[in-house]
Amino acid sequence: MKTIEVIQPINRFINEATNEVIRKKRVAAYARVSTDEDDQMNSFKFQIDEYTSRIQTNKDWEFIGMFSDQGLSGTQTKKRPEFMKMIELARRQEIDLILVKSISRFARNTVDILSLVRELRDLGCIIYFEKENIYSSDPQIDFTLAILSSIAQEESRSISTNVKWSVEKRFKAGKAHIPKIYGFDKNEQGELVINDEEAKTVRLIYTLFLQGFNINDIRKVLNERKIPTLNNKEWLYNGVKCILTNEKYCGDAILQKTVTTDYLTHKQVKNDNLATKYFVRNNHEGIVSKAAFEMAKTIIEDTSKSSRNLVTKYPLTNLVYCSKCHGNLRRHLVNYRRPSEKVVLDCKHNRMDKSIKCNEPWVDSDLITETVMESIKQLLSTEEVVNSLMNELTNISCSEELSELLLKKKQELSKLNHQKNTDINMHHDSFINQEKQLKKEINTLKKQITSSIKTVSLADIIRDHSADIIAQDSYYLIKNIYSLIIMDVDKVICVISKTSSANELVQHLDDLIKMEPTIRGFYKDYGREKTFGYKVIVHE
Repeated sequence: MKTIEVIQPINRFINEATNEVIRKKRVAAYARVSTDEDDQMNSFKFQIDEYTSRIQTNKDWEFIGMFSDQGLSGTQTKKRPEFMKMIELARRQEIDLILVKSISRFARNTVDILSLVRELRDLGCIIYFEKENIYSSDPQIDFTLAILSSIAQEESRSISTNVKWSVEKRFKAGKAHIPKIYGFDKNEQGELVINDEEAKTVRLIYTLFLQGFNINDIRKVLNERKIPTLNNKEWLYNGVKCILTNEKYCGDAILQKTVTTDYLTHKQVKNDNLATKYFVRNNHEGIVSKAAFEMAKTIIEDTSKSSRNLVTKYPLTNLVYCSKCHGNLRRHLVNYRRPSEKVVLDCKHNRMDKSIKCNEPWVDSDLITETVMESIKQLLSTEEVVNSLMNELTNISCSEELSELLLKKKQELSKLNHQKNTDINMHHDSFINQEKQLKKEINTLKKQITSSIKTVSLADIIRDHSADIIAQDSYYLIKNIYSLIIMDVDKVICVISKTSSANELVQHLDDLIKMEPTIRGFYKDYGREKTFGYKVIVHE
């Protein structure tokens, strides 16, 4: 005969026969506030004190810990360190019960709440939401939990919308919340004020850049001089470039450069026509002039399109060309991992056009660099040559005046585009003609500014560096003085040009080789037992 015996579940904390506690229930609590405002902070402190006291005074409970995150949003669990620490303990089955004030304090993401509740339930860890009076032990409450958590998520979306509105309102009023940036401090009103010590470095960066130093060279100069960054680490390429491209250094401020696309992930992306931007002129005192900033910006824009010199690591990169095939000499290693390993330059390595053949041998990179430096030392120690060059470099346009004019032309183009979008009576052909003319004037001014900066830079170098070439930063002088270096059998021909770049000079390379030199000489390398000649010519 079939018989049925009912086996009741055993309470793992209580011995039913003796009614004695077998093991205390391991209990933790969690508290969170999303802002640092006074009323929230008072609530935060009250939650911590109240839960700690409640758990510790219950003789049947063992206090595992009070976990709390301050000033953090509830939409992302992974970005709350204390919350994740508590969850990891629960996953190791070291917590039996978690107390939390409400669903919204636990999380504001419906998916996170339901997945965590189910995961911890399977591990024997129960969550008690005090405000809603819900225990997560019963699977039947999942539907209720889904509805309540959705309400909490919607509240988060509403809060995000309100915050965006208030931020937008401040932006429209020209009130900027700018984080700490190098070169500035903040006063009591949160306004940017110049940090005199850091400002010296900012001005040095602009000075070097406008003298012809590329960004990578400037980075190395700053590190060699042991100038600290904000976090006392080494200067990186992007750190220097940010200073050269951030309008705040000339006193202006562009607001809403980034936008948050998802209130749950808080992911920020570049504001590329996604939302309105606000340009605040003269927002604060600038470290450099607007003209200097505009000149740096112009160089970066033009160089990034036409040349790779801006990011080179070595003084001869993209500067040395072969006299026979007119190919660019590139760096590479020979005898790799052997005692005779060395860096050499040749015109065949990584050549873009494989159909061009050249029998010229490679040359030692260090030998060429030292020969070129020897030519610079002789150049700057010859008074007659220095005076002659200075006379040629005196008739130049003022780059700051050109920069101011460029800024005005850009503003005119911006107004024209705005007029096109707002004035329905504006004739299309009229707009096209005006736009074309302004863009042509802007491009002409950019070229004039670049030429002017190069000429001023060369004049400054020749004026400031006499025969006593400083050891510090000396290799960076090569690109500042020479626009092109021609490799011709057993000698180099170094070209000084006021306006032309290497790419432009290569088109006239055969003519340059035939020009009479301003100075000539040779460099003797006793270690390598080699002698290399050099000539310096002045183009234009």
